[in-house]
Formats: sequence, C-alpha cells, structure tokens
Amino acid sequence: MKKVNFLYFLFLILISNISFSQISISDKSAKPTIKAIPYDGSFMNFNSMYSSTDKEKMAGVVGEKITLIDGYFDIKDENGKDISYTLKDEFKNKTFNVIEYIDDYSPRLKIKNELGIFIFTPSITDHYLFNRYLDYVNTKYLNKVFVPLYNTTLITSIGGDKIEFSGTKEYKISDVKFSKLEMGYGIVFKINDSFECVLADDKYRDLDFGWIEIYGGGFLDPKVQLLEKSIFEKFVVQNKLFLKNIRNKEVKVGMSEKQCRYSWGIPNTGYTNMGYEVLVWGSGNDSTRLYFKNKKLQSIK
Repeated sequence: MKKVNFLYFLFLILISNISFSQISISDKSAKPTIKAIPYDGSFMNFNSMYSSTDKEKMAGVVGEKITLIDGYFDIKDENGKDISYTLKDEFKNKTFNVIEYIDDYSPRLKIKNELGIFIFTPSITDHYLFNRYLDYVNTKYLNKVFVPLYNTTLITSIGGDKIEFSGTKEYKISDVKFSKLEMGYGIVFKINDSFECVLADDKYRDLDFGWIEIYGGGFLDPKVQLLEKSIFEKFVVQNKLFLKNIRNKEVKVGMSEKQCRYSWGIPNTGYTNMGYEVLVWGSGNDSTRLYFKNKKLQSIK
C-alpha cells in the first residue's frame, strides 16, 4: 500500500511539472535602431533611395520642411485612417513639418501643419520636395562656371533653340529655378543669361564630383556633360595622355576603364573572358567590345 502511495505521489509530481512548466522565449522582433544622418539638402525627395543604407539618410529629414506638389498622395490621419480622395487636393502645394520617420514596409513620414497631423507614404509617382533642397542647389550651382567634357555637343534648349556647346568655351549658371517640366518637375538653369536647360537627375549615372548633365527637358533629348572649371583643370592634368581622345569621344589602347567611360559613357553590359574584363557598348551586330587586363585597354573588337 505504501509503495502504491509513493508511486502515486511521484506520478502527481511528474504531471505537475509537465502541466505547469514553461519554455523560455526571447523577443528579437524589434527592428534595429536606425542611426539618422542629418539631412544636408543634397536630395530632392526619396525617389533615388533604393538601398538599405539609404534609410539612415531618409530618417535624417525629421525636423525638415516638405512641400507636397502634385500626385495621388497616400495620406492617412494620425490614427491610420485614409484621407478621402476628394480632400486630397487640399494637400497640393502645401508645406508641412516632418515630425517623424516611420521605418515600415516602405518609408513613411509623419507630417504636420495647420491642417493637422498626417502620415504620408511617398511614391515615385508623387511630386514633392524637401524645401532645403532648393537652398542646396542654389548654393552649389548659382554663378558657377563649367566647361563641356567634349569638344562639341549639340542640344536643344527649353525654348527650342539649337545650342552647340563648345569645349573651348566656358558656361556660367546665371539663374536657378525649380520648375514644372514636360515630364514632372525639376531644376532649370539659365546659362550665360541666354538660354535655359534642365539639370539631369544623376541617380542613373556614376557622375564624378563637380560634374553635371543638362538637357532640353524632353525625355529623349540629348545631354551635355559639364565639369566645374576647377574640376576640369584637374581633369586635364590627370588625363593629359588621352585628353584629346576623350574630348573627341574616342577610345585608344592603353586607356583605363574609367577613361573609356569618359569617352563613351556607361557600357551596355560586361563580362569576363580568358582573364580579360570585357565591356560592351551597343548590342548585336552594332556592338563594340573593349578588352581590359590589369585595368588597361588591350584591344578593341
């Protein structure tokens, strides 16, 4: 009997441990804290922000002013309720203070003005800007003198005039404006107090510091590459052996890959073959392949 009672006692202890024991669960669901990089005015909006490291730059706009210009804005009230589509016109051409950056499935901003507090989810189709960008552009470009990279480039101005940029002349940016364009909005330069061109968005090109591209504003308009005068003077010294080739848009054996890119722009594709790095400009039968070894152009095919 005593043996039975003892076994029964052990059974109760075992059941108790099984029934009431808990597993330990740690909580790792919180997102890493984003270390915001203070906004310096160098980007107009989030449209060129694609990498994960850009989150630090985006988080840095807290405290800045943002103007919503035009678009089908995704705007909610501070409780997360959608703002009626019929009311969204009230947000166009309105300036807000950014009071919070929200790191979610896509970046969101909590914004505030006399209309109230709202949550704005920027889209690449929206037209908006951080106001300090305009100060940045004015400081960076107004009254600066530039020299064309190539000896001759023909473009069309906003007014429709044919403009030939000469590599032997200097061009001064005499006025800077934020303007509505044929497609969207952008920065317009007045050159030499004479004609107007649009500052191209350099997010699709690996332009060096002190370089810009301008064009007439049309989607397919040709662009001209310009170097700030002091940068151009350094460029001449650094590339003196092949300067004539670069300015004539030519490539020559012995040039570096970067010098070839100066001459021909960004290649269409590239690959490695038998120890060579091959860059390809054009496509199909209309393509040219440049073969590099030890960072120098060895052959052209």
